[in-house]
Amino acid sequence: MNFTAQQLTSFMALATVMSVTPGPNNLMVLFSGARFGATRTVGHIAGASFGSALMFLIVGLGLHGVFTSHPLIQDVMKYTGAGYIIYLSWKIMRDSGEILEQEAQRPMTFTGAALFQWINPKSWVMATVAVSTCLPVNFVFSDIAFYTVLFCAVSFPCVGIWAWFGDFLKRYLREAKLVRRLNLSCAILLMFSAISMIIS
Repeated sequence: MNFTAQQLTSFMALATVMSVTPGPNNLMVLFSGARFGATRTVGHIAGASFGSALMFLIVGLGLHGVFTSHPLIQDVMKYTGAGYIIYLSWKIMRDSGEILEQEAQRPMTFTGAALFQWINPKSWVMATVAVSTCLPVNFVFSDIAFYTVLFCAVSFPCVGIWAWFGDFLKRYLREAKLVRRLNLSCAILLMFSAISMIIS
């Protein structure tokens, strides 16, 4: 494999910062942790981590060049992703916070979370930055495959922190009124992140 210890350390640091900072993924995981608990959110966490890592692999293998040559494709995906995030925030805002409704609902699945990465602008930025700054100049497939596995391994606990924090908040959200306040906060932050993506 063609990388140094310094490159490896830099990649792990970058992957940690990008995975743990607030964004659509982590806000949705926070909501899921508070609504369903951290254990039921594991599929969501794993799907988000796997989807982001797979995107890193595909971007590293040349997909970034397609966006450079055809910026319209990137714009379409950006607006589609922002629109979907706004739709999710609207659904979260409408959640009543009632226990019976909670039992009838289900957290996002592994597949749903993995597919969401493809319309999540932050995931594209993460993958592009990581590929352009951390991969060796003359990398081979084994290099990017190793970095992909490492990215997934770093991402999982970083995203999981948000589910754990949501689960922690759940202990204090015994009243539907308090749950609705958390829902509203998450929804507003999600809308803000979507609008920021559109105007950036």
